[in-house]
Amino acid sequence: MDPGVKGLSRPFPLRIDDLFALDPRVRYVAILDRNHHLVESRMRTHVASFTPEDYDRKFMGSVPPLILDTLSQLEAQCGPLSHISVQYEKVDLIFIPHNNQIIAMSLETGPLEPILRKLRDSLGVHIHL
Repeated sequence: MDPGVKGLSRPFPLRIDDLFALDPRVRYVAILDRNHHLVESRMRTHVASFTPEDYDRKFMGSVPPLILDTLSQLEAQCGPLSHISVQYEKVDLIFIPHNNQIIAMSLETGPLEPILRKLRDSLGVHIHL
């Protein structure tokens, strides 16, 4: 059985390569554990970062947990938070709480719906499209 199939009794380990494989627009992926420690982060091969690597690690280790923790305070009134997306001129960012982890991704700019659909379908995240 495919370890990524939804409905298994325990969550499968998240792999950065699987997230890169979702779409060629994915530039960078970071995964943080339940304690908000950066588990793994990597830029796609042959893609230049807009920021230095040490800055990326500091940013991804602190900003997504802060934003998600802050916005999660409304979950009792509004329901579970599915994702946060931010669009800049040069890059799009997506932050997703998933199985007590945080997935943070930077993407080439463009429509977010196709990538959100792929994330929903592959991870089982409840994203409304």
